[in-house]
Amino acid sequence: MKIRTDFPGGNVIVQHIGEDTVRVERDLRDTEGDWFYWSFCAEDTGNLAGKTVTFLFPSHNRVGRFGAAVSHDLLHWSWTESGAGDRFSYTFSPGEDRVYFAHHMLYPVSRFDDLCSRAGLTKEVFCSSVRGRPLPAVRFGQGDKWILLTARHHACESTGSYVLEAVTETLCRDLPAGYSVLVVPFVDYDGVLDGDQGKNRKPHDHNRDYIDSPLYASVREMIRFGQTHDLRYSFDFHSPWHMGEQNDYVFFSRSTEAMEPFADRFGEIMKRECADDVMKYTGKWDVGPNEMWNDETSPNSKNYFSKQPTVRLSVTMETPYFGVETGEGKISQDAMTALGRAFGRSIQTYIREAGD
Repeated sequence: MKIRTDFPGGNVIVQHIGEDTVRVERDLRDTEGDWFYWSFCAEDTGNLAGKTVTFLFPSHNRVGRFGAAVSHDLLHWSWTESGAGDRFSYTFSPGEDRVYFAHHMLYPVSRFDDLCSRAGLTKEVFCSSVRGRPLPAVRFGQGDKWILLTARHHACESTGSYVLEAVTETLCRDLPAGYSVLVVPFVDYDGVLDGDQGKNRKPHDHNRDYIDSPLYASVREMIRFGQTHDLRYSFDFHSPWHMGEQNDYVFFSRSTEAMEPFADRFGEIMKRECADDVMKYTGKWDVGPNEMWNDETSPNSKNYFSKQPTVRLSVTMETPYFGVETGEGKISQDAMTALGRAFGRSIQTYIREAGD
């Protein structure tokens, strides 16, 4: 067996490859403290067919309750349903020459390209990344009022990308009159492609860069956009901590105290829109301003835009990596995009009810 990370999003350190056990660990690279993201490809070198291999990590905060996410093409994902905590196992079938495993279901850049083709959207170069890559964005609509949709301020947080995809497609089909939309799907573009954690990147990550002199061009350009356009709404999509407590559920990370009545109203609409879906937003797990870790003075996207004079609502939605089997739902690609469609409908309804 050969373990590879030479694909977009690849991240693992191989510690030992044995006969039926492989020891691996996530690569923190330039991350401050601990985080949990990993992704690798197991390639058959001639003896994997029919063999069950156990992959071991040195920490219990590595494998979720449904095992590892598994794919053969980086586009279609399921769960191994075997393993949790510090390990998972997989039985290789004949012909499985290359199998991808990850902490959670990845969202490749190529999937956003497919969305653009399907929806007739034209990608533009929003700016150049730190490593000189052309960072993509799309704009659509004819109005002077703007909605900003963003994801991957933290590179590893791919569940939010599925939600953003479906929000984008929903608004493409029915955008409130007078509005246009800017979508920046991969704020930490280098991190997405290179397989970085992204969260707690030294000296600070992209979602702590809303300061007087931002480090990252993507953040600088979004700040400039907000200053030069009539920006009314900003929605940022994230994934939370590995799992446990509110991290197992869909929740809002709310912005400032002043914006609470508007977040409340939007939340009520969202509850109705996703009531029949696998993944549900209930409001129960929301983290309000100045609760727990959610300091409203933190220089992040939702707080920055909530304080701009034209903005009516700025909120972050967190989508779990795994979810739960009952109640508010288990993560799948279809469940995440259904949640995104509900979010898109909520935007449409909120704007129309507000007469904005």
